Amino acid sequence: PPLRLVSASMWHIVQMGSVQDYGMVEEFISTVTEIVPELLNADQKAQLLLGLRARVVLEMCRSEQISDTEAIEMHLDQIKTLVSTWAAQPCFTDVQFPESNFVHQVELFLKDPEEREKFFQDVFPTDFGPDYDHALQMLMLDFLSRLEKLLPVPDIQQTASMLGADPAALEECVRSVP
Repeated sequence: PPLRLVSASMWHIVQMGSVQDYGMVEEFISTVTEIVPELLNADQKAQLLLGLRARVVLEMCRSEQISDTEAIEMHLDQIKTLVSTWAAQPCFTDVQFPESNFVHQVELFLKDPEEREKFFQDVFPTDFGPDYDHALQMLMLDFLSRLEKLLPVPDIQQTASMLGADPAALEECVRSVP
């Protein structure tokens, strides 16, 4: 159950578009896929992790005054590292990662406010709008669905044992019965 609760929380974050918490989601995905690498293939993992990080970077760049260029640079460095790590894998030999263009674009509009304004007026709504968010949600839902298939469903004895370990939870359950 704790993993299910965390999974539900991660889904809620992505579903609600709570970009400020995407780092937590990224960490969760990375941790789970380290433990169960076959949960996502390399392409799916790359799309999901890079997609989340790109959204975080763009949100940081959206404001009139970019307040934390160091944090943005750190995210861009992480994107570069992820891309170079994945690009070195045999399954990606013929793949062109659009994230390298993304990094260049962000670096450009960090230096040029007019470029940034143009990007957020012209490019952002079409390339990173609702369709982008929907694609991220579908990738996350696929990941969580695969994870859920691996989770055992506790039987009545296991559930009773969990409730017995937390008297407040047991009391809450008893009070909720009409």
